[in-house]
This record gives sequence, structure tokens and C-alpha cells, in this order.
Amino acid sequence: MRKVQTAKEPTRSAGVLAATLLLANLVFTPVAAADWFFGAKAGPMLVDVGGMDDPTNAGVMVGHEWGVVLGDIGVQGEITSSIDDGSYAGQDVSIDTQAVYGVFRTAGPVYFIAKLGMLREDVTIGSVSDDDTGSSAGLGVGFSIGLAQFEVEYTQIEDDVDFLSVGIRF
Repeated sequence: MRKVQTAKEPTRSAGVLAATLLLANLVFTPVAAADWFFGAKAGPMLVDVGGMDDPTNAGVMVGHEWGVVLGDIGVQGEITSSIDDGSYAGQDVSIDTQAVYGVFRTAGPVYFIAKLGMLREDVTIGSVSDDDTGSSAGLGVGFSIGLAQFEVEYTQIEDDVDFLSVGIRF
């Protein structure tokens, strides 16, 4: 005699499907999460104006990478703000930035970085503030040590402002 299934009894195929979905979630979620990164960086904003003491900035970055044959390509957002104001003619100088970059990192434990993107900056000298938006580019080198990557970068903010930073990524 065949047993008739009721709506409350799960079928064997539903159980197999649920187990397969659970297993796929356990396997693929860490792989997808590994493509995201976050980090922090700090360093001087090198301002090419005579008589100006450079401000020191610190910031955060977050991004997503896709592996390619020669390394990783990705998208990276960065926000920095002056943590130690510079000075010019007795006035405090600060520079805040927000940027989005396309980034390429070569493969290996020691790797090279190239990035190109758009940046918005807000420069304040005393009580006068001015903002500008434009392209930005940078080069750097990184070192993988365990789960962290240490990076040293040179980024052109604008014609007379550059950012030399040391950072860590996870």
C-alpha cells in the first residue's frame, strides 16, 4: 500500500535540495566575502606651495576585487581627513578627500599597485574653504603578511598636492 503524502510531510527531494543549498551557502559565502577588503591609511599631504607646512591625513578604504590572470582588478573607495593640520602664513591648513578608483594589484606576496579614478577635495586655510573635483592617480607597492597587506602609495591629488601614505588592508 502506498503512503499518501500530506502537505505537512516534506518530500525526500525537498530535504536533499535544502541540504544542497545549505552546503552551497557554507562553501561559497566565504569565497565571495574574500573579494571584499577594508583598510586604513595615513601620511602627509605634500603641498607644493612655498612656506606651507604639510598637513597629515588619515583615512579609510573599502573595495571589491576580481582575480585575473596577472593579479586583481577592483574598485576602491577612500576617505581621508587631516588629523594634524598644516600651516600657511599663520593659518591652519587641512585637506579632506573622497575618492573612487579603479585599481590593479599584481599577483604575489610582494605586489605593485596602480589606481586611477575621480576625487573630490576640500582645502581649508584658516576660515577660507574651497573644493574641487577631478581625476586622481596613484602607484604603490604592497606586502602580504598573513591575513594583512601592508601598502605604501604615492597618489596625485591635484597638480600641486600629493599624498604619500602607509596603509594596512584586510
